[in-house]
Amino acid sequence: MGIFYNNAVCDIYIGKSAGTKLIQDIRNAKKNVKIVSPYLSPNLIKELIFLHNKGIEVSLITTDEIEDFYGHEKNINKLIIQEQQVDESAKQSYDSLKNLSALLLFIIISLAIALIPLIFLLEQPKLAFGFIAVVLLFLIRNYIVSELKKKKIYHYTYKQLFPFKVFVSPGQGSGSINKTFIHSKIYIIDDEIAYMGSLNFTAKGVKENYETRIRTADPNAVRKIVEEVDRLLSNSELAERDVQYWGSQLYSEPIN
Repeated sequence: MGIFYNNAVCDIYIGKSAGTKLIQDIRNAKKNVKIVSPYLSPNLIKELIFLHNKGIEVSLITTDEIEDFYGHEKNINKLIIQEQQVDESAKQSYDSLKNLSALLLFIIISLAIALIPLIFLLEQPKLAFGFIAVVLLFLIRNYIVSELKKKKIYHYTYKQLFPFKVFVSPGQGSGSINKTFIHSKIYIIDDEIAYMGSLNFTAKGVKENYETRIRTADPNAVRKIVEEVDRLLSNSELAERDVQYWGSQLYSEPIN
């Protein structure tokens, strides 16, 4: 894993706002954009969604250290789409129990309302034993309600808005022995321009931090970089988050 290429022609920039030219080139993309960045910011995820909606092919490699995952504005949810499936047989059973619960509630209330005046008007205290039936019906209904809460009628699957990989960071568990952190920051536009350096695809990386980046349109160098990024996208041995797992972490999943 990895490449070495010598004598590439490139532009070098060191300082703040290192991403100004990068963002301009990304917005001017005609065919595709490929990004490797371990950290992402919500507003820059919006840039990728905008490109996708324009018909530009977007590919992304990131890690489970995504800033957006922990932030308030979760645009990562727009990259992972939740699809809800209904278990029809479970739903029919759920609806039947729900109707039975409503019927029992009606009977309980009606019986209680009928017993109270009968006891006093007819002066028949023995009718108070009728409340035993009310209590029993209440317990039965309470059991049915508890079963309703546990009944699972919805199942969830997830799909990606565009191709991306979320690699597992070292120390994140999940049974992985992965010790390699994808720390590279690589940006490829139309397979013709490549950026590399220290800036993450974050607001601070692009604008505020003191960063280092190179920009090259050297055909041979770009071709090598494209090959490496494509290899990471299609055939990496590194542990990665499954989209089904990742989606379940981002979304709530009501069962009924």
